[in-house]
Amino acid sequence: MRYNLVGAALATSLVCGISSTAMAQATSARAPAEAETSSGTDDGAIVVTAQRREQKLQDVPLSVTAQSASQLEQRGIENVQALGEVVPSLSVSSAVGFAITYLRGVGSTAIGPGIETPVSIYVDGIYYASSTSALFDFNNISRIEVLKGPQGTLFGRNATGGLIQVITKDPTQDPELKLGASIDNYATVRGDFYAAGGVANGIAADISVSGSAQGRGWGKNLPTGDQVNKNHHNISVRSKWVFELGEKTRATVIGDFTDMRNSFNGQKVFPGTNLPAFLGRNTDTGGPWDLNGDFVPRLDNRNWGASLKVEQELGTLTLTSITAYRDSKTRLRWDIDFTPVPHFQGDLRDLEHQFSQELQLSSGESKALTWTAGVYYFRARGIYDPSQVFSSDTPNNLFGPFQSVLLFGNQLTESISGYAQGTLAIAPETNLTVGARYTYERREIDGRTEAIAFGQTTPPTLLGVTPHAETSFRKPTFRVALDHRFSPEVLGYVSFNTGFKSGGFNTQFSTDPAFLPETINAYEAGLKTDLMGNTVRLNFAGFYYDYKNIQVQKVGLAATGIINGASARIYGLEAEFDARLSSAFRLAGSVAYTNAKFRQFSNAPFTSPSGGVAQFPGDASGNSIPKSPRVQGNLSATYTAALQNGSAVDFNLTGIYSSSYFFEANNIAKQKAYGKLNASIAWNSADKKYTVRVFANNLTNAATAVYSSTLSDGTINVTYDAPRIVGIGFNVRY
Repeated sequence: MRYNLVGAALATSLVCGISSTAMAQATSARAPAEAETSSGTDDGAIVVTAQRREQKLQDVPLSVTAQSASQLEQRGIENVQALGEVVPSLSVSSAVGFAITYLRGVGSTAIGPGIETPVSIYVDGIYYASSTSALFDFNNISRIEVLKGPQGTLFGRNATGGLIQVITKDPTQDPELKLGASIDNYATVRGDFYAAGGVANGIAADISVSGSAQGRGWGKNLPTGDQVNKNHHNISVRSKWVFELGEKTRATVIGDFTDMRNSFNGQKVFPGTNLPAFLGRNTDTGGPWDLNGDFVPRLDNRNWGASLKVEQELGTLTLTSITAYRDSKTRLRWDIDFTPVPHFQGDLRDLEHQFSQELQLSSGESKALTWTAGVYYFRARGIYDPSQVFSSDTPNNLFGPFQSVLLFGNQLTESISGYAQGTLAIAPETNLTVGARYTYERREIDGRTEAIAFGQTTPPTLLGVTPHAETSFRKPTFRVALDHRFSPEVLGYVSFNTGFKSGGFNTQFSTDPAFLPETINAYEAGLKTDLMGNTVRLNFAGFYYDYKNIQVQKVGLAATGIINGASARIYGLEAEFDARLSSAFRLAGSVAYTNAKFRQFSNAPFTSPSGGVAQFPGDASGNSIPKSPRVQGNLSATYTAALQNGSAVDFNLTGIYSSSYFFEANNIAKQKAYGKLNASIAWNSADKKYTVRVFANNLTNAATAVYSSTLSDGTINVTYDAPRIVGIGFNVRY
C-alpha cells in the first residue's frame, strides 16, 4: 500500500502539471516510440547512438543490434535478462541477484561489490557499475542497442565484450498517457503507468511507474513447503524533465528508484552430482524450480539514481556535460549447503555507490570530417558490510570452534580518462575512423575478518585486519575502421579495436593480491545491406579476438572473486535479417556461430566431475569459455490481419535455439542444447488506443540452466530460467 500511494502521488503531481488545454489534445497524441519506424525495412532510417552521435544503423561501421519498444513488446522481451532471445551471441542472467553478462564469448561470472561486468550496461548515457542494479524490467523504453565487440574508445575501460544501451523516451509538449496491466498463470500481476506532456513553456516532463508481484512461485522449498522462485514485489519509478533553456541550450534531469524483493536467488545441486561427504546424501527429488533448503532464500534490493545532462551549441560544435550519481543497497540470504539440515547459510550485505562526470565536445555533421572528444571521471565504492556465513548449532571442521565468520571489505575505485574519435572521408564513398582513449585507474582495499563462537554473546572476535592496499593501472585503447559504400544499398567495413577491463581487489577475499586487467584485440569485418527497395535488411559480421589475462570467477563457500586466466582466442560469424515480405507479413531473425577456447589456463578451479570433492587447481587449456554455445539463433514471424472495422490482430511466433555450453572453465557443468518457443496474439483498436494481448513464453517449458558454479567444498549448484508463462494484458493510450 505504501508503494501504491507513493506512485499515485508522483503520478498525480505530474498529470496535474499538464495544462487542461494540453490534456484536451491527448486523444490525438501517440507515444514517440510508437511513432518511430520499428524497423529499417520501412525506410532504412533506424537511428542509433553507437558512436555517441545519432546515425542511421546501416551507416555505422560496427555490429549493432537495435530493437524498438514495439518490437520488444511484440516478442515478449520485458527485462534485461531476456535480451539474449533477440541477440543470439548475448547472455544476461542472474547469479544470486547479481547480473552476469556474456557477449561473443567475452564475460565473467565473478560477482561482488567493485566487480564490474565486461559487457557494460548504460541507461540514458549513464554507466551502471553495480551488477545488483542491472537486472531491471523494461518500462518507458524508446529502444535498446547492443554494441558487439570492445568499445574501449568512446565508452570506457570496462566494455571489453561490448555494451547494452537502454534509451528511454524523451517527453515533449504533446501530452501522452498510457496505462497497462497483465496477469499470468503464476498470478503475477503487473501494472504500468506513463504520463508525459508540457509542464510550462519550454519544459516537458514525464513519469513512469511500474509494479509487479507474483502470487505463486515457480516452485516449492521441499522441506518447508514454502513457495520459492517468487517475485514478492518489484516497483520502479522514473521521471525525466527536459528544459529548453534557449535556442542553443537544453538540459535533461532524470531520477529513478527501484525496490525489489524476491526469492530467485536460491540454488540447488546440479543434477547428477554429489554433495561433500560431511553434508550427507543429496535428498533433492524436486523439479528444476524446486529447492531443498532449510529456509527460503530472499533478495532485497533498493537502488536509485539521478543525472543531469546539459547540451550547449557553440557555433557548429556541441558541448555536452553528463553528471550522475547512483546508489544501491542489497541484502541476500540463501542456503549454501542445499540440504534440509541447517549446516550453512549465507547472509550478504552489498552496498555500492558511484559518481561520474563526463564532458564531451562534438563537431557538427559534415561529409568531410566528424569527431567527438571528451574526458570522463568515475568514482565508486563497493562494500561488504558484512558477508557472513553461518554454520549449524554444533561445531564442524569447516569453521572449527566458530558458528559464523564475517568478512568485511571496502573497495574504492577512481578512474579518469580522455578520448577522441574522428571519421574522415578519404574518398567519395570511403571513410576512415580513428579513435583512442587513455585511462588511469586507482583501486584501494580495506577489510577485516571477525568470527562468533558457538554460544558467544560478547561482540565478535577479530581474527585479522587486511592492511590497506592500493594499486593503479594505465592503459591506452584504440579503434581503427575503414568503411566503403559500394552502392546506396551496400556498406562494407573492416575494423580493429582494443579493449581493457580494469584490475582490482576481491572485496570478499580482501587479503588476496590485486588481480590484473584483462585485454582484448578484436578484428572484425562486416557487410550491411538494404535490399528489394529497403524491404529486406541483411547484415553480416565476422570477428576474431585475441583475449589475454582473462578475469575468471573464483568461488569460496559463500564468497566470489577473480583470478586471472592466461589467454584465449575467439572467432565467429553472425548474420541478422529483417524482411517485410508484404504489408501484413514480416520475418526477422539472426544466427551466430562462436568458437571460444582457452589457449592456456593452468590454474583453473577444478573438482570431481561428479562433484563433492574440494576444489583443486587444474589445466583448462583447450576448454571452452563459459557461456559460449557454438550455435545460437532466433526466428520471429509476425502476421497482421486487418479487420473490417479498422482494427487489426497481430500474430507473433518466435523460436529460440542454443547449442550446448558450459558454465565454468573446468567444463564439467553443462547445459544441453535446447529450443524455446514464444507466441502472442494482440488485438489493436482502429484508433490505436486499446490493445489486448495474450502471450505465452517458453511454450515448450524448457528447463534451461542460466547459472552454475562450484563452491570451494566441491558442491556444484545451478539456477534455472523461467518455466512456461502464459498470460493476458492490455494497454490503453490517450
